[in-house]
Amino acid sequence: MINPYPSVPVAAMRRHAGFTLLEIMVVVGIVGMLSAIASVYFAKSRADARLEKARADVEMLHAAIHQLAQDTGRFPGAIPRNTIGDVETMDLAAPSAGLLKTNGNFPNWRGPYLNNLSRDPWGNRYFFDPDYWFDGAYHSVIGSFGPNGIGRNVYDNDNIYRAFN
Repeated sequence: MINPYPSVPVAAMRRHAGFTLLEIMVVVGIVGMLSAIASVYFAKSRADARLEKARADVEMLHAAIHQLAQDTGRFPGAIPRNTIGDVETMDLAAPSAGLLKTNGNFPNWRGPYLNNLSRDPWGNRYFFDPDYWFDGAYHSVIGSFGPNGIGRNVYDNDNIYRAFN
């Protein structure tokens, strides 16, 4: 071995050429703490992104259903507009919903009002509910049952919805 530092003996350089076990353990511990912190923020960011995706989808569906109601005077399920109904439409891709195709119950249908319809970020279908209860009254809404997926007449805090006026 060629000694680049002539004042330090070669034997001493060999003794101090690597890291000690304690130094390696400290570095591994710091990296582990940083990765744990980063994973928490990553999980929160992912959950926030899913919520924003669902909100954007609900807005798009609201616009499509609004146009369907303008053209035909009916909401999904062929429920007359401005009527509180009793039957939820759980499959908005079905012809009875009138968004992608019609079953003939929508006069003046000019659709399709959507190109395609995907599920919400948690794998559940979006719904149309003509008698969704909030603020002390029934409303017609389009929505998602949210992260917990519990719905159909269960009105909990994680539902994402938009009402029709």
